Amino acid sequence: MAMLATALALVASVPSLLAQLSQDELADHQRSAQQAEARGDFGTAVQDYEVLAHALPKNGQVQSNLGVALYFHHDLGKATEVLRRAIALNQSLYTPHLFLGLAMVRLSQPDEAVAELTKAIAINATDPLAHTWLGYAYTAQSRYEAGAEQLELAAQEDPTNPDIVYALGKCYLALGKAAIAHLFEVAPDGGRTWQLAGEQFEAQGNSGKALRAYLGAMKRRPDIEGLKAKILALGGSLPESGGNVAGPNAQEDAAYEKVRQYEQKANDAFERVSQIDPDSYRVHQIQADSDVAADRVDDAIKEYKIVLQKNPDLPGIHEALCDAMARVGPIQEALKECKAEIAVTPFSAEAYVDAARVYLQVGDDTQAAVFLEKALKLDRPPIVVYRLLGKLYLSQGKYQAAVKSLSKYLAVETRDSNAYYLMARACKYTGDTQGMNQAIAAYKRTSEVFKNASYAEHALDTKHYEEEGPDDGHKKEP
Repeated sequence: MAMLATALALVASVPSLLAQLSQDELADHQRSAQQAEARGDFGTAVQDYEVLAHALPKNGQVQSNLGVALYFHHDLGKATEVLRRAIALNQSLYTPHLFLGLAMVRLSQPDEAVAELTKAIAINATDPLAHTWLGYAYTAQSRYEAGAEQLELAAQEDPTNPDIVYALGKCYLALGKAAIAHLFEVAPDGGRTWQLAGEQFEAQGNSGKALRAYLGAMKRRPDIEGLKAKILALGGSLPESGGNVAGPNAQEDAAYEKVRQYEQKANDAFERVSQIDPDSYRVHQIQADSDVAADRVDDAIKEYKIVLQKNPDLPGIHEALCDAMARVGPIQEALKECKAEIAVTPFSAEAYVDAARVYLQVGDDTQAAVFLEKALKLDRPPIVVYRLLGKLYLSQGKYQAAVKSLSKYLAVETRDSNAYYLMARACKYTGDTQGMNQAIAAYKRTSEVFKNASYAEHALDTKHYEEEGPDDGHKKEP
Protein backbone atom coordinates (compact mmCIF):
# COMPACT_ATOMS: atom_id res chain seq x y z
CA MET A 1 0.00 0.00 0.00
CA ALA A 2 2.92 2.31 0.75
CA MET A 3 4.34 1.63 -2.72
CA LEU A 4 1.00 2.54 -4.30
CA ALA A 5 0.76 5.75 -2.26
CA THR A 6 4.22 6.74 -3.45
CA ALA A 7 3.25 5.99 -7.02
CA LEU A 8 0.13 8.12 -6.70
CA ALA A 9 2.15 11.00 -5.34
CA LEU A 10 4.35 10.90 -8.43
CA VAL A 11 1.39 11.59 -10.69
CA ALA A 12 -0.42 14.10 -8.53
CA SER A 13 0.32 16.68 -11.22
CA VAL A 14 -1.74 14.71 -13.75
CA PRO A 15 -5.32 15.05 -12.45
CA SER A 16 -6.85 13.82 -15.71
CA LEU A 17 -5.45 10.35 -15.11
CA LEU A 18 -6.44 10.15 -11.50
CA ALA A 19 -9.88 11.43 -12.35
CA GLN A 20 -10.51 8.22 -14.24
CA LEU A 21 -9.71 6.00 -11.23
CA SER A 22 -9.90 6.91 -7.58
CA GLN A 23 -7.14 6.01 -5.18
CA ASP A 24 -9.35 3.29 -3.71
CA GLU A 25 -9.96 1.83 -7.19
CA LEU A 26 -6.24 1.78 -7.91
CA ALA A 27 -5.67 0.07 -4.57
CA ASP A 28 -8.32 -2.51 -5.49
CA HIS A 29 -6.51 -3.31 -8.75
CA GLN A 30 -3.22 -3.59 -6.89
CA ARG A 31 -4.75 -5.97 -4.36
CA SER A 32 -6.49 -7.99 -7.08
CA ALA A 33 -3.25 -8.35 -9.03
CA GLN A 34 -1.33 -9.54 -5.98
CA GLN A 35 -4.04 -12.06 -5.09
CA ALA A 36 -4.11 -13.33 -8.67
CA GLU A 37 -0.33 -13.79 -8.61
CA ALA A 38 -0.57 -15.69 -5.33
CA ARG A 39 -2.96 -18.24 -6.87
CA GLY A 40 -1.03 -18.43 -10.15
CA ASP A 41 -3.63 -16.61 -12.23
CA PHE A 42 -1.25 -14.40 -14.18
CA GLY A 43 -3.79 -13.57 -16.86
CA THR A 44 -5.88 -11.71 -14.29
CA ALA A 45 -2.75 -10.19 -12.76
CA VAL A 46 -1.74 -8.82 -16.16
CA GLN A 47 -5.16 -7.21 -16.61
CA ASP A 48 -5.00 -5.46 -13.24
CA TYR A 49 -1.40 -4.34 -13.68
CA GLU A 50 -2.23 -2.99 -17.14
CA VAL A 51 -4.86 -0.75 -15.55
CA LEU A 52 -2.30 0.48 -13.02
CA ALA A 53 0.39 0.93 -15.67
CA HIS A 54 -1.97 3.00 -17.79
CA ALA A 55 -2.88 5.17 -14.82
CA LEU A 56 0.73 5.46 -13.63
CA PRO A 57 2.81 5.43 -16.83
CA LYS A 58 5.87 7.09 -15.30
CA ASN A 59 6.23 4.73 -12.36
CA GLY A 60 8.97 2.19 -12.95
CA GLN A 61 7.86 -0.16 -10.17
CA VAL A 62 4.35 -0.46 -11.58
CA GLN A 63 5.76 -1.15 -15.06
CA SER A 64 8.09 -3.74 -13.52
CA ASN A 65 5.16 -5.50 -11.84
CA LEU A 66 3.37 -5.69 -15.18
CA GLY A 67 6.49 -7.02 -16.91
CA VAL A 68 6.91 -9.78 -14.33
CA ALA A 69 3.25 -10.78 -14.63
CA LEU A 70 3.62 -10.93 -18.42
CA TYR A 71 6.75 -13.08 -18.01
CA PHE A 72 4.86 -15.64 -15.91
CA HIS A 73 1.94 -15.41 -18.34
CA HIS A 74 4.41 -16.63 -21.02
CA ASP A 75 4.15 -13.47 -23.11
CA LEU A 76 7.91 -12.97 -23.35
CA GLY A 77 7.77 -10.51 -26.23
CA LYS A 78 5.55 -8.02 -24.44
CA ALA A 79 7.26 -8.72 -21.11
CA THR A 80 10.63 -7.63 -22.49
CA GLU A 81 9.10 -4.45 -23.91
CA VAL A 82 7.51 -3.51 -20.57
CA LEU A 83 10.59 -4.47 -18.51
CA ARG A 84 12.80 -2.28 -20.71
CA ARG A 85 10.34 0.56 -20.13
CA ALA A 86 10.58 -0.01 -16.38
CA ILE A 87 14.37 0.12 -16.53
CA ALA A 88 14.28 3.32 -18.57
CA LEU A 89 12.11 4.88 -15.86
CA ASN A 90 14.26 3.64 -12.97
CA GLN A 91 17.68 2.09 -13.60
CA SER A 92 18.15 1.20 -9.93
CA LEU A 93 15.30 -1.31 -9.76
CA TYR A 94 16.51 -4.89 -9.31
CA THR A 95 13.47 -6.84 -10.51
CA PRO A 96 13.21 -5.61 -14.13
CA HIS A 97 16.91 -6.28 -14.77
CA LEU A 98 16.50 -9.77 -13.30
CA PHE A 99 13.40 -10.73 -15.25
CA LEU A 100 14.61 -9.16 -18.48
CA GLY A 101 17.69 -11.34 -18.10
CA LEU A 102 15.53 -14.42 -17.47
CA ALA A 103 13.42 -13.62 -20.52
CA MET A 104 16.51 -13.24 -22.70
CA VAL A 105 17.77 -16.66 -21.63
CA ARG A 106 14.40 -18.17 -22.54
CA LEU A 107 14.49 -16.32 -25.86
CA SER A 108 17.93 -17.85 -26.53
CA GLN A 109 19.64 -14.44 -26.55
CA PRO A 110 22.39 -15.01 -23.97
CA ASP A 111 24.44 -11.89 -24.75
CA GLU A 112 21.69 -9.54 -23.62
CA ALA A 113 20.83 -11.91 -20.78
CA VAL A 114 24.37 -11.66 -19.44
CA ALA A 115 24.27 -7.86 -19.61
CA GLU A 116 20.98 -7.59 -17.70
CA LEU A 117 21.74 -10.24 -15.09
CA THR A 118 25.14 -8.67 -14.40
CA LYS A 119 23.33 -5.38 -13.72
CA ALA A 120 20.87 -7.20 -11.45
CA ILE A 121 23.69 -8.75 -9.41
CA ALA A 122 25.36 -5.35 -9.10
CA ILE A 123 22.16 -4.18 -7.38
CA ASN A 124 21.56 -7.35 -5.32
CA ALA A 125 24.42 -9.85 -5.09
CA THR A 126 22.74 -12.26 -2.68
CA ASP A 127 19.84 -13.60 -4.76
CA PRO A 128 20.65 -17.16 -5.94
CA LEU A 129 18.16 -16.79 -8.79
CA ALA A 130 20.26 -14.11 -10.48
CA HIS A 131 23.47 -16.12 -10.13
CA THR A 132 21.73 -19.26 -11.38
CA TRP A 133 20.40 -17.65 -14.53
CA LEU A 134 23.63 -15.80 -15.19
CA GLY A 135 25.26 -19.24 -15.01
CA TYR A 136 22.74 -20.50 -17.57
CA ALA A 137 23.44 -17.51 -19.82
CA TYR A 138 27.21 -18.00 -19.66
CA THR A 139 26.71 -21.69 -20.45
CA ALA A 140 24.65 -20.76 -23.52
CA GLN A 141 27.63 -18.64 -24.61
CA SER A 142 29.92 -21.68 -24.06
CA ARG A 143 31.69 -19.73 -21.30
CA TYR A 144 31.70 -22.69 -18.94
CA GLU A 145 34.23 -21.43 -16.41
CA ALA A 146 32.22 -18.25 -15.87
CA GLY A 147 29.04 -20.32 -15.75
CA ALA A 148 30.47 -22.66 -13.12
CA GLU A 149 31.59 -19.71 -11.01
CA GLN A 150 28.07 -18.24 -10.95
CA LEU A 151 26.43 -21.60 -10.28
CA GLU A 152 28.83 -22.25 -7.40
CA LEU A 153 27.74 -18.94 -5.87
CA ALA A 154 24.09 -19.88 -6.39
CA ALA A 155 24.66 -23.31 -4.82
CA GLN A 156 26.24 -21.69 -1.76
CA GLU A 157 23.18 -19.46 -1.35
CA ASP A 158 20.65 -22.23 -2.12
CA PRO A 159 22.43 -25.54 -1.37
CA THR A 160 19.32 -27.76 -1.55
CA ASN A 161 18.23 -26.73 -5.04
CA PRO A 162 18.83 -29.76 -7.34
CA ASP A 163 18.48 -27.70 -10.53
CA ILE A 164 21.39 -25.46 -9.58
CA VAL A 165 23.66 -28.34 -8.61
CA TYR A 166 22.72 -30.31 -11.74
CA ALA A 167 23.56 -27.32 -13.96
CA LEU A 168 26.87 -26.99 -12.14
CA GLY A 169 27.67 -30.63 -12.87
CA LYS A 170 26.88 -30.11 -16.57
CA CYS A 171 29.22 -27.12 -16.64
CA TYR A 172 32.03 -29.23 -15.22
CA LEU A 173 31.32 -31.97 -17.77
CA ALA A 174 31.68 -29.41 -20.56
CA LEU A 175 34.94 -28.18 -19.06
CA GLY A 176 36.10 -31.78 -18.87
CA LYS A 177 35.43 -32.26 -22.60
CA ALA A 178 37.43 -29.14 -23.36
CA ALA A 179 40.24 -30.52 -21.19
CA ILE A 180 40.17 -33.79 -23.14
CA ALA A 181 40.53 -31.81 -26.36
CA HIS A 182 43.59 -30.11 -24.84
CA LEU A 183 44.99 -33.51 -23.88
CA PHE A 184 44.65 -34.56 -27.54
CA GLU A 185 46.70 -31.54 -28.55
CA VAL A 186 49.38 -32.21 -25.95
CA ALA A 187 49.60 -36.00 -26.31
CA PRO A 188 47.26 -37.47 -28.96
CA ASP A 189 48.90 -40.89 -28.59
CA GLY A 190 50.33 -40.46 -25.11
CA GLY A 191 50.10 -42.79 -22.17
CA ARG A 192 47.74 -40.49 -20.29
CA THR A 193 45.33 -40.41 -23.23
CA TRP A 194 45.28 -44.21 -23.27
CA GLN A 195 44.86 -44.30 -19.50
CA LEU A 196 41.91 -41.94 -19.64
CA ALA A 197 40.28 -44.06 -22.34
CA GLY A 198 40.71 -47.11 -20.12
CA GLU A 199 39.06 -45.33 -17.22
CA GLN A 200 36.13 -44.32 -19.43
CA PHE A 201 35.62 -47.89 -20.67
CA GLU A 202 35.93 -49.28 -17.15
CA ALA A 203 33.28 -46.85 -15.90
CA GLN A 204 30.99 -48.10 -18.68
CA GLY A 205 31.55 -51.70 -17.64
CA ASN A 206 33.47 -52.61 -20.80
CA SER A 207 36.40 -54.51 -19.27
CA GLY A 208 37.75 -55.79 -22.59
CA LYS A 209 38.22 -52.35 -24.11
CA ALA A 210 39.45 -51.00 -20.79
CA LEU A 211 42.15 -53.65 -20.63
CA ARG A 212 43.27 -52.88 -24.18
CA ALA A 213 43.52 -49.19 -23.34
CA TYR A 214 45.46 -49.79 -20.12
CA LEU A 215 47.91 -52.01 -21.97
CA GLY A 216 48.36 -49.22 -24.51
CA ALA A 217 49.04 -46.78 -21.69
CA MET A 218 51.54 -49.18 -20.11
CA LYS A 219 53.39 -49.52 -23.39
CA ARG A 220 53.76 -45.75 -23.72
CA ARG A 221 54.16 -44.72 -20.08
CA PRO A 222 55.20 -47.59 -17.79
CA ASP A 223 55.92 -44.97 -15.12
CA ILE A 224 52.24 -44.23 -14.55
CA GLU A 225 51.33 -45.34 -11.06
CA GLY A 226 48.55 -47.91 -10.73
CA LEU A 227 48.53 -49.23 -14.32
CA LYS A 228 49.94 -52.63 -13.40
CA ALA A 229 47.26 -53.15 -10.76
CA LYS A 230 44.53 -52.14 -13.24
CA ILE A 231 45.77 -54.60 -15.86
CA LEU A 232 46.03 -57.49 -13.42
CA ALA A 233 42.61 -56.73 -11.90
CA LEU A 234 41.06 -56.99 -15.37
CA GLY A 235 42.72 -60.37 -15.98
CA GLY A 236 45.47 -59.09 -18.24
CA SER A 237 49.13 -60.03 -18.37
CA LEU A 238 51.83 -57.47 -17.88
CA PRO A 239 53.82 -56.72 -21.03
CA GLU A 240 57.46 -57.64 -21.14
CA SER A 241 59.78 -54.78 -20.35
CA GLY A 242 61.93 -53.27 -23.05
CA GLY A 243 61.37 -51.28 -26.20
CA ASN A 244 61.26 -47.56 -26.68
CA VAL A 245 58.88 -45.90 -24.29
CA ALA A 246 58.27 -42.27 -23.49
CA GLY A 247 59.36 -40.97 -20.14
CA PRO A 248 57.33 -38.79 -17.79
CA ASN A 249 55.81 -35.75 -19.48
CA ALA A 250 54.87 -32.88 -17.19
CA GLN A 251 52.63 -31.21 -19.79
CA GLU A 252 50.78 -34.44 -20.54
CA ASP A 253 50.39 -35.21 -16.84
CA ALA A 254 49.03 -31.73 -16.11
CA ALA A 255 46.50 -32.02 -18.95
CA TYR A 256 45.34 -35.40 -17.68
CA GLU A 257 44.98 -34.12 -14.12
CA LYS A 258 42.84 -31.23 -15.36
CA VAL A 259 40.47 -33.70 -17.03
CA ARG A 260 40.27 -35.78 -13.87
CA GLN A 261 39.64 -32.71 -11.70
CA TYR A 262 36.69 -31.60 -13.81
CA GLU A 263 35.29 -35.13 -13.96
CA GLN A 264 35.51 -35.41 -10.19
CA LYS A 265 33.77 -32.06 -9.72
CA ALA A 266 30.99 -33.16 -12.09
CA ASN A 267 30.60 -36.47 -10.26
CA ASP A 268 30.52 -34.69 -6.91
CA ALA A 269 27.79 -32.36 -8.16
CA PHE A 270 25.66 -35.21 -9.47
CA GLU A 271 26.13 -37.10 -6.20
CA ARG A 272 24.90 -34.01 -4.35
CA VAL A 273 21.78 -34.02 -6.53
CA SER A 274 21.09 -37.61 -5.44
CA GLN A 275 21.55 -36.66 -1.82
CA ILE A 276 19.19 -33.67 -2.09
CA ASP A 277 16.36 -35.75 -3.58
CA PRO A 278 17.08 -39.36 -4.59
CA ASP A 279 13.94 -39.60 -6.76
CA SER A 280 14.00 -36.17 -8.35
CA TYR A 281 13.65 -35.71 -12.09
CA ARG A 282 17.26 -34.52 -12.15
CA VAL A 283 18.46 -37.85 -10.75
CA HIS A 284 16.60 -39.69 -13.51
CA GLN A 285 18.06 -37.27 -16.06
CA ILE A 286 21.58 -37.97 -14.77
CA GLN A 287 20.94 -41.70 -15.10
CA ALA A 288 19.55 -41.27 -18.62
CA ASP A 289 22.56 -39.21 -19.70
CA SER A 290 24.83 -41.90 -18.25
CA ASP A 291 22.93 -44.61 -20.15
CA VAL A 292 23.38 -42.70 -23.41
CA ALA A 293 27.12 -42.36 -22.78
CA ALA A 294 27.32 -46.12 -22.19
CA ASP A 295 25.24 -46.83 -25.34
CA ARG A 296 22.34 -48.19 -23.29
CA VAL A 297 19.85 -46.31 -25.41
CA ASP A 298 16.72 -48.27 -24.50
CA ASP A 299 17.42 -47.73 -20.79
CA ALA A 300 18.00 -44.04 -21.45
CA ILE A 301 14.64 -43.71 -23.18
CA LYS A 302 12.88 -45.19 -20.15
CA GLU A 303 14.65 -42.77 -17.81
CA TYR A 304 13.92 -39.71 -19.97
CA LYS A 305 10.25 -40.66 -20.00
CA ILE A 306 10.26 -40.74 -16.19
CA VAL A 307 11.80 -37.25 -16.23
CA LEU A 308 8.91 -36.01 -18.38
CA GLN A 309 6.36 -37.62 -16.08
CA LYS A 310 7.84 -35.63 -13.21
CA ASN A 311 8.46 -32.39 -15.13
CA PRO A 312 6.70 -32.25 -18.54
CA ASP A 313 8.06 -28.81 -19.46
CA LEU A 314 11.75 -29.40 -18.74
CA PRO A 315 13.85 -28.12 -21.68
CA GLY A 316 16.15 -30.56 -23.42
CA ILE A 317 14.40 -33.81 -22.49
CA HIS A 318 12.22 -34.17 -25.57
CA GLU A 319 15.32 -33.37 -27.64
CA ALA A 320 17.29 -36.08 -25.85
CA LEU A 321 14.44 -38.53 -26.45
CA CYS A 322 14.36 -37.53 -30.11
CA ASP A 323 18.08 -38.27 -30.47
CA ALA A 324 17.78 -41.60 -28.66
CA MET A 325 14.71 -42.76 -30.58
CA ALA A 326 16.28 -41.78 -33.90
CA ARG A 327 19.09 -44.22 -33.10
CA VAL A 328 16.89 -47.20 -32.27
CA GLY A 329 13.50 -46.26 -33.79
CA PRO A 330 10.70 -45.74 -34.31
CA ILE A 331 11.45 -42.61 -36.32
CA GLN A 332 7.91 -41.22 -36.19
CA GLU A 333 8.10 -41.27 -32.40
CA ALA A 334 11.40 -39.41 -32.63
CA LEU A 335 9.76 -36.73 -34.78
CA LYS A 336 6.99 -36.31 -32.20
CA GLU A 337 9.62 -35.70 -29.54
CA CYS A 338 11.42 -33.16 -31.74
CA LYS A 339 8.20 -31.20 -32.19
CA ALA A 340 7.47 -31.43 -28.47
CA GLU A 341 10.90 -29.92 -27.75
CA ILE A 342 10.16 -27.02 -30.10
CA ALA A 343 6.89 -26.43 -28.24
CA VAL A 344 8.81 -26.21 -24.96
CA THR A 345 11.77 -24.17 -26.33
CA PRO A 346 10.43 -22.34 -29.41
CA PHE A 347 13.44 -19.99 -29.56
CA SER A 348 16.13 -22.70 -29.47
CA ALA A 349 17.92 -23.16 -32.79
CA GLU A 350 19.21 -26.53 -31.54
CA ALA A 351 15.66 -27.87 -31.32
CA TYR A 352 14.92 -26.99 -34.95
CA VAL A 353 18.23 -28.46 -36.14
CA ASP A 354 17.49 -31.69 -34.29
CA ALA A 355 14.13 -31.98 -36.04
CA ALA A 356 15.79 -31.28 -39.40
CA ARG A 357 18.29 -34.09 -38.78
CA VAL A 358 15.49 -36.59 -38.30
CA TYR A 359 13.61 -35.38 -41.37
CA LEU A 360 16.78 -35.82 -43.41
CA GLN A 361 17.13 -39.28 -41.94
CA VAL A 362 13.70 -40.27 -43.29
CA GLY A 363 14.32 -38.51 -46.62
CA ASP A 364 11.83 -35.65 -46.16
CA ASP A 365 13.90 -32.83 -47.64
CA THR A 366 10.98 -30.39 -47.71
CA GLN A 367 10.35 -30.49 -43.98
CA ALA A 368 14.09 -30.56 -43.24
CA ALA A 369 14.49 -27.32 -45.21
CA VAL A 370 11.65 -25.68 -43.27
CA PHE A 371 13.25 -26.44 -39.91
CA LEU A 372 16.76 -25.48 -41.01
CA GLU A 373 15.55 -22.11 -42.26
CA LYS A 374 13.78 -21.51 -38.96
CA ALA A 375 16.99 -22.36 -37.09
CA LEU A 376 18.94 -19.82 -39.13
CA LYS A 377 16.52 -17.06 -38.15
CA LEU A 378 17.20 -17.62 -34.45
CA ASP A 379 20.12 -16.45 -32.34
CA ARG A 380 23.29 -18.58 -32.37
CA PRO A 381 22.35 -21.44 -34.71
CA PRO A 382 24.80 -24.33 -34.29
CA ILE A 383 27.45 -24.56 -37.00
CA VAL A 384 26.18 -28.00 -38.06
CA VAL A 385 23.15 -26.27 -39.61
CA TYR A 386 25.37 -25.31 -42.55
CA ARG A 387 26.54 -28.90 -43.02
CA LEU A 388 22.95 -30.11 -43.09
CA LEU A 389 21.97 -27.35 -45.50
CA GLY A 390 24.90 -28.24 -47.75
CA LYS A 391 23.81 -31.85 -47.87
CA LEU A 392 20.20 -30.82 -48.49
CA TYR A 393 21.09 -28.39 -51.29
CA LEU A 394 23.27 -31.04 -52.90
CA SER A 395 20.40 -33.52 -53.01
CA GLN A 396 18.15 -30.80 -54.46
CA GLY A 397 20.62 -29.88 -57.19
CA LYS A 398 21.31 -26.42 -55.72
CA TYR A 399 25.06 -26.78 -56.09
CA GLN A 400 26.16 -23.18 -55.61
CA ALA A 401 24.10 -22.93 -52.44
CA ALA A 402 25.63 -26.22 -51.27
CA VAL A 403 29.16 -24.87 -51.80
CA LYS A 404 28.32 -21.69 -49.88
CA SER A 405 26.86 -23.55 -46.89
CA LEU A 406 29.60 -26.16 -46.73
CA SER A 407 32.26 -23.44 -46.92
CA LYS A 408 30.79 -21.79 -43.82
CA TYR A 409 30.76 -25.11 -42.00
CA LEU A 410 34.28 -26.17 -42.98
CA ALA A 411 35.69 -22.80 -41.93
CA VAL A 412 34.91 -23.93 -38.36
CA GLU A 413 34.88 -27.74 -38.46
CA THR A 414 38.10 -28.57 -40.29
CA ARG A 415 38.26 -32.29 -39.39
CA ASP A 416 35.04 -33.49 -41.01
CA SER A 417 36.11 -35.67 -43.95
CA ASN A 418 32.49 -36.33 -44.91
CA ALA A 419 31.83 -32.62 -45.33
CA TYR A 420 34.86 -32.37 -47.64
CA TYR A 421 33.43 -35.25 -49.65
CA LEU A 422 30.14 -33.37 -50.01
CA MET A 423 32.05 -30.23 -50.97
CA ALA A 424 33.95 -32.12 -53.68
CA ARG A 425 30.67 -33.30 -55.19
CA ALA A 426 29.13 -29.82 -55.06
CA CYS A 427 32.21 -28.27 -56.71
CA LYS A 428 32.16 -30.95 -59.40
CA TYR A 429 28.61 -30.09 -60.38
CA THR A 430 29.34 -26.36 -60.45
CA GLY A 431 32.29 -26.96 -62.75
CA ASP A 432 34.84 -25.77 -60.17
CA THR A 433 37.59 -28.30 -60.87
CA GLN A 434 40.12 -26.56 -58.66
CA GLY A 435 37.70 -26.45 -55.74
CA MET A 436 36.81 -30.10 -56.29
CA ASN A 437 40.47 -31.16 -56.24
CA GLN A 438 41.14 -29.16 -53.09
CA ALA A 439 38.13 -30.75 -51.39
CA ILE A 440 39.21 -34.24 -52.46
CA ALA A 441 42.70 -33.61 -51.08
CA ALA A 442 41.22 -32.41 -47.79
CA TYR A 443 38.89 -35.42 -47.72
CA LYS A 444 41.83 -37.81 -48.12
CA ARG A 445 43.92 -35.94 -45.56
CA THR A 446 41.22 -35.85 -42.89
CA SER A 447 40.21 -39.45 -43.58
CA GLU A 448 43.79 -40.55 -43.11
CA VAL A 449 44.11 -38.55 -39.92
CA PHE A 450 41.00 -40.24 -38.58
CA LYS A 451 42.24 -43.70 -39.56
CA ASN A 452 45.61 -43.06 -37.97
CA ALA A 453 44.23 -41.61 -34.76
CA SER A 454 45.03 -43.73 -31.76
CA TYR A 455 42.56 -46.18 -30.31
CA ALA A 456 42.47 -44.00 -27.23
CA GLU A 457 41.62 -40.84 -29.16
CA HIS A 458 38.82 -42.66 -30.99
CA ALA A 459 37.43 -43.72 -27.63
CA LEU A 460 37.50 -40.24 -26.12
CA ASP A 461 36.93 -37.87 -29.02
CA THR A 462 33.25 -36.89 -29.06
CA LYS A 463 33.66 -34.73 -32.19
CA HIS A 464 35.06 -37.18 -34.72
CA TYR A 465 33.02 -37.87 -37.83
CA GLU A 466 32.27 -41.11 -39.59
CA GLU A 467 33.21 -41.27 -43.23
CA GLU A 468 30.58 -41.46 -45.90
CA GLY A 469 31.14 -43.41 -49.04
CA PRO A 470 29.79 -42.66 -52.49
CA ASP A 471 26.23 -43.25 -51.29
CA ASP A 472 25.60 -40.22 -49.09
CA GLY A 473 21.99 -41.02 -48.41
CA HIS A 474 20.01 -39.66 -45.52
CA LYS A 475 21.85 -41.09 -42.53
CA LYS A 476 21.78 -39.84 -38.98
CA GLU A 477 24.36 -37.09 -38.69
CA PRO A 478 27.21 -37.96 -36.29
